[in-house]
Amino acid sequence: MGRRGRKDVKQFNVGDFVFAKVRGFRAWPARILQMEKRKMHQVYFYGTCNIAKVGIRQLFEYEKHKTRLGDLKNRANTSFKSAMDHIQKSVARPDKDKGYFQAKSDLASENLEQKNDTNSSTDSATSSSRGLDGGKKLSKSILPFIHITGDSD
Repeated sequence: MGRRGRKDVKQFNVGDFVFAKVRGFRAWPARILQMEKRKMHQVYFYGTCNIAKVGIRQLFEYEKHKTRLGDLKNRANTSFKSAMDHIQKSVARPDKDKGYFQAKSDLASENLEQKNDTNSSTDSATSSSRGLDGGKKLSKSILPFIHITGDSD
């Protein structure tokens, strides 16, 4: 078939080591945090410690594509080199990958807070009878950043 022909669908699991490609950046070493709907996955990027949703077509198996996408020759980018070192250490000892597990726990707590926020908005009528905070922990308020110009003394 041609280029647009149907290929085998890639199957990834949570915790798999991959290269993830995001528009505008080269394929970067990553690990799957969470599987999302509609062929999207949350991934943790090594070296930068960022998290992003990446389409399944933009994910490549780490071991299979390591020689092509993880080539350190002719690469002056030191952050890519440190990311490759980080993922190689993580592949050797996946249970000792602190950055990945921290990102996974942060993502889980964020999902739990979002779930609680949607439940609290639907229970607003019942929360007024329980008091101001509805018997729940008050959420943090986010204040906008305001830059003050003038003398710094």
